Amino acid sequence: MMAAWSDYLGLLENLAGIMDQLTEIEQEKTASVSRGDVNAVDACMKREQALSMSLRGLDQKREKMLAQLGLKSISLRELEDHAPEGQEMETKKAAERLRGSYALFQGASQLARDTLECHLRAIEKAQKGEPIIEEDQPRQADFRA
Repeated sequence: MMAAWSDYLGLLENLAGIMDQLTEIEQEKTASVSRGDVNAVDACMKREQALSMSLRGLDQKREKMLAQLGLKSISLRELEDHAPEGQEMETKKAAERLRGSYALFQGASQLARDTLECHLRAIEKAQKGEPIIEEDQPRQADFRA
């Protein structure tokens, strides 16, 4: 049981690592969109697609491992309560790391999506010959925020 639990925590760490990589790609994509670098955006999207496939595979493995551990419907927040004795802190740390990585990814992903939409609206208006007002003007994203 302890080996299976350790393997599961390792899997959670792998998932967090992929989320971190996806966050970096989203940040690169936002910067590339802001620069108007279509080739770099395309490269980011290809890397993102490959990582998404890995993520799907790991998530399927995670579900299978949870079922084997008898924890099929347990959320990450509840995981610590079901950890084997002596593994509570390690479990809490792994779950918090994954939740944090996911939250950062969501923020970076939303920023990339918003930046891309803003640039697309400005391009559409320019193609139609419509004036572009300041709200439509793309801005450089600040990742330090």
